[in-house]
Amino acid sequence: MKQVNQNTDLMHRAVRHLLVTDDDVMNEAERIVGYTLQRENQGDNGCLTVTEIAEGLGMEARDLNSFLRDKGVQKWKRGQYRLTPQYEGLGLTHDRLFIYYSKDGKKKHQTYLVWTQKGLKFIRKLIEEG
Repeated sequence: MKQVNQNTDLMHRAVRHLLVTDDDVMNEAERIVGYTLQRENQGDNGCLTVTEIAEGLGMEARDLNSFLRDKGVQKWKRGQYRLTPQYEGLGLTHDRLFIYYSKDGKKKHQTYLVWTQKGLKFIRKLIEEG
């Protein structure tokens, strides 16, 4: 009988150990999402969003996007700007992953364009040339 009580006690302790609070679950989820973002975005170190570039140039992001569109560098596709084929693969941009959750708690992800340092130099040269 003593053995049964010990096994039951061990089982109860193990079950209590497995039970975690909602905060514990959320903290672990944040850690996993953070790790995933870090791993997926590791190639974009030093990259800048169009907003960051525009601020550095003393303009609005929408104006810089319009300028780049008018120059044929990028186009609006599926709700975001993408490079036109002639500028793809030149190392001007990188895709950055963004993870978010819908109202019903489903994990979603989206990528968006960020500009490399080479891309920043390219943009500055385009602006200088008019």
